[in-house]
Amino acid sequence: MIIIGGGIMGMSIAYHLQQHTNTIVYDRQDEGQATKASAGIICPWVSQRRNKLWLEMVTKSAAYYPKFIEKLSRESNIDPAFKQNGAYILFDDDKKYRKALKRIKNNNEIYREMISVSENKDVKDLNNEYYNIFVEGGGQVKGESLLEALKDAYLKSGGTIKYEEYKGKDDDFKIYATGAYGREQSFEPKVSHQKAEILHVQTNGVYENLPVVMHRSHYIVNLNKNHFAVGTTHIDTESFDVTPTKENMGYLLNVFHEFYPQIEVVDQFMKVGLRPYTRDFLPFLGYIDEKTFVANGLGSSGLTAAPFLGKVISDTLLFNDAELDIEKYSYL
Repeated sequence: MIIIGGGIMGMSIAYHLQQHTNTIVYDRQDEGQATKASAGIICPWVSQRRNKLWLEMVTKSAAYYPKFIEKLSRESNIDPAFKQNGAYILFDDDKKYRKALKRIKNNNEIYREMISVSENKDVKDLNNEYYNIFVEGGGQVKGESLLEALKDAYLKSGGTIKYEEYKGKDDDFKIYATGAYGREQSFEPKVSHQKAEILHVQTNGVYENLPVVMHRSHYIVNLNKNHFAVGTTHIDTESFDVTPTKENMGYLLNVFHEFYPQIEVVDQFMKVGLRPYTRDFLPFLGYIDEKTFVANGLGSSGLTAAPFLGKVISDTLLFNDAELDIEKYSYL
């Protein structure tokens, strides 16, 4: 099988397929690959999104993560940089906090992967003017490290990666997982994208293995010792320009200082990714014709959902039996 696109979606599909059949991945290495810029947060149970299809996808994805990482770690010497240090969800006022606490505690009865939910408490170094909820099962992953581990395991299992544009035959079976560059394709689904700028900061002190911090659309992830990723901007664009802006660097630096006012930043740099979206901010997973399959539009859910969807797509294509019914996500 041919997989076109070497980001987290394409490599997740290839990795799972390669365990049963021969595959080739074509990767043009386009600028703006969202995976390489991103810090993934595996904590979907706290979201306020009510779309049932999205919720089923991301909660099953989160449940799959630990066993996926365990298996991947046996197959690759590259650390996929997944940590389960928990997550703090911050709120501005008591009313919002109380409402969210009830909802998140109810979710803990459904999704045991959350482990436990703790009420507001003072947290060292964190801005305690905000109310917080701690979800013990919250996780994080460094996108670039996960992608490299996937590639390593895939190649060791006999897979092939060609860093070039696909120029094959019409009768090849092709899986398109081309992310933001899916808009170049002449067939549906229509793919749009957002420019996501992520600030990376180095700090003084000793800060390691801290929980994720989430507030509305912002997050702070402690990736390594004294290294934090702060996200993110959401800029609708048709451009593929991945130049970061000084304005957004300053904006995200202020976000970091708002939530960690006592931590001193000594260095900073920006990464930019292009996040693909399809209709209703749901991914499209399905056949275009008997020789063409598309998996695209994961947006900000990519690092959460792609490993599980890679397995689902593999199981569907090979065995017509999977833990998620992808026909629900094939809406052409």
